[in-house]
Amino acid sequence: MISVICKKDYSLRDYQQEAKEKIFSQWDSVNNVLYQMPTGTGKTRLFTSIIRDITLASLQEHVRKSVLIIAHRSELIEQIDESLNKYRIPHGIIAGAFKDRRDLMFPVQVASIQSITHPSNRQFANAFHADFIIIDEAHHATAQSYTKLWNYYPESKKLGVTATPWRMDGSGFRGNFDALILSMPIKEFLGKGWLAPYKYYSVPFDSRIRSEIDSIKEFGIDGDYKTSALEQVVDTGRIRAQLLDSYFEFVKGKKGIIYSISRKHSKHICQQFLNAGIRIADIDSATPANLRKKLVQDFKNGELDIIVNVDIFSEGFDCPDLEFVQLARPTRSLVKYIQQVGRGLRKNGDKQCLILDNVGMYGRFGLPDDDRPWEEYFEGNMESNNKISRINSTKYNIEYGTHRERDLSEGLDEMCLIQQVDVEIKKESPTSIESDDSSAIAESSEVRSSTIYAKYNVVETEEGYYIENIRNNERQFLSELSGRKSISLKLMKNNNSVTGYTIISSFNRNAKPSINDRIIGYIYREGRIIHFASWNRNKVVDIKI
Repeated sequence: MISVICKKDYSLRDYQQEAKEKIFSQWDSVNNVLYQMPTGTGKTRLFTSIIRDITLASLQEHVRKSVLIIAHRSELIEQIDESLNKYRIPHGIIAGAFKDRRDLMFPVQVASIQSITHPSNRQFANAFHADFIIIDEAHHATAQSYTKLWNYYPESKKLGVTATPWRMDGSGFRGNFDALILSMPIKEFLGKGWLAPYKYYSVPFDSRIRSEIDSIKEFGIDGDYKTSALEQVVDTGRIRAQLLDSYFEFVKGKKGIIYSISRKHSKHICQQFLNAGIRIADIDSATPANLRKKLVQDFKNGELDIIVNVDIFSEGFDCPDLEFVQLARPTRSLVKYIQQVGRGLRKNGDKQCLILDNVGMYGRFGLPDDDRPWEEYFEGNMESNNKISRINSTKYNIEYGTHRERDLSEGLDEMCLIQQVDVEIKKESPTSIESDDSSAIAESSEVRSSTIYAKYNVVETEEGYYIENIRNNERQFLSELSGRKSISLKLMKNNNSVTGYTIISSFNRNAKPSINDRIIGYIYREGRIIHFASWNRNKVVDIKI
């Protein structure tokens, strides 16, 4: 029984200890286990504790138990090395960038997949009897190099850890792993305070840029968009202007990373931001290792505000005080999307991460904390992969009550607040309460409308009606209450010559107007000035927030 090795580790969080016990228990019956765990929730800490239990059992039983930890990037190897050192676990490293750390006498070895499967290391691979193998970022484990690893060590107990057990071709992981263990959903991690809350801004579902991306028909061997095709659509002055514009509007002065599509795209973004006086640098696979380390350290020390990168920080990058993530790289890969937005969700005090999705990826993949059918992806179901885009295209489409008038005077798709997860868990607003009972509604202090002009909500409180700027949380009084408290506030797009919305106080949640609905007033735009007019138009207020 391998599970007797598992010990209580009081330095782990409850969910990490629970995961460890499940993994050891599965090893009693199968060899190959895959564990799904969201980015930022401590997978390296978890498997380091597993390694410690194995090494302690080895000492107590006076039987050598060898452990091989596999990663595919030097940044991941560095993180694992640091974690093992904290647990005081002696180990060697087999990787090209760590030649001075090679010591084959240790029973614990950290290896890059490239090095351990290279023909020059075959003699060591044959001599090192790995009782346990742990694979970091195991969504890569279907690659040919990992097949070699499985062939080298067919009897070893294996653990793969990943945030995203998903494959582009839908073929699943059954060829490598016998069982999948799931962590709790991201929503629970957010609700319990283990991940940072976030605000998610994006271009609207029906934006020009999304339409242009969806029209791309050139794909690489991995199934993702071809870089050359992406450059034609995304690496343009118009789109780069929007990147800079949304930076200044939402995250000016904050610390963040931008994901680009290519080295050329990175250089163009970097130059545009530098011209605007922003401290920014770019990193890609061609950046020398020493320079990359220096730039990352400068970024962590606050000497740089932004690093723009090409898939370098999708995995193995740990910077808890990251304040925003900007997506300028369209992808067809759920793995890339989740890994990229997940960089900003690592907990750091009361930080709230801002996600700027300038290429509308939420329309394909949903939001970071959406529930996903990981079991189906693990088993291999191409239809499940195909449903991602269809489901989220419907779920996040703009329906009645959420129409947005966008200012396209400069050819830009205006960014909208798609979702906000607050720092503190607050009482739910009436729009999310299942019952339509008006007495239950009365207990809630506020009723909100849908978003107007991608910037404002109309809010009903006990004192009256306010307009709220969702970007800076400022409010401006509009008018007093007119009758009993609403169950919901609805918006109707005006079809007459005055461009704007009619604000309706309603006593039901049906999308269609009801005979009991009441007009509160009108919001409309004249040039760049937005006005509120009362229901009888006796009162007109300029919106100043």
